[in-house]
Amino acid sequence: MKSFGIAALCLAWCSGSAWSAPLIARFETVLGDFEVVLDSASAPRSVENFIRYANRGAFDSTIIHRSTTYNPANIQIVQGGGFGLVGNTIAPVSTDPPIPLEATLPNRRGTIALARTAAADSATSQWFFNVTDNPGLDFNYAVFGRVLGGGQSVVDAMGAAPVYDVTAQLGFPELPLLHPSLNAASLLLVTSVRVENFAITNITRSGSTAELRWMPLSTNTPVKVQRTANFDGTWTTLVSNLTTGVFVDTNASAAAGFYRVVTE
Repeated sequence: MKSFGIAALCLAWCSGSAWSAPLIARFETVLGDFEVVLDSASAPRSVENFIRYANRGAFDSTIIHRSTTYNPANIQIVQGGGFGLVGNTIAPVSTDPPIPLEATLPNRRGTIALARTAAADSATSQWFFNVTDNPGLDFNYAVFGRVLGGGQSVVDAMGAAPVYDVTAQLGFPELPLLHPSLNAASLLLVTSVRVENFAITNITRSGSTAELRWMPLSTNTPVKVQRTANFDGTWTTLVSNLTTGVFVDTNASAAAGFYRVVTE
């Protein structure tokens, strides 16, 4: 996972190119928060599609409406993005036109993919997390990212929730619930999803002190800060296990150099 969460920026007095900033989807849920790094190189349209929904708030107050983790002989996924909680009512998410299938990556544990119907080019808002390796889904669904750091523990907790057949009440045959009672408090709620570039956003220097700021991540995705004098040289770790989004280097070199932030 480590190589997928890198953000780097040249110090203000340096010349040269900064590293490109990965796209990070930040999930806030009733079971905990976590991050997913999106793979624009392998599934560009799928990533664009997901960002469009996420950043207009379409996934806010939505539910995990399907879990197949209690069927270990088959696929094991948790699925969301299709239905939202509006007051005490569950309503479908408003969808854009479907997009073409980009099935280029395997459905490994911890990856996220777009859900679809039996038609190949039918994916819209719904997505699922692979709780286990699901080779039976390989190259039939568009995998477009994967969970970072310890965030998989949240996905596993979703998969561990008991499943109920509430077809008669709500139309969901495999609905995971936190409690047997069918009410808002028992739903696996995704409160928010937003996508941002993970990058160092600001560096300020005063004497031998340099302050770095970046998009803070959840406690499930700690980071380390590294420094090098040569962009192609050895990186020295200055601090680890940070989730604050800020670090002060009190021994900043007077010479030109580079910093980067890497997920643990």
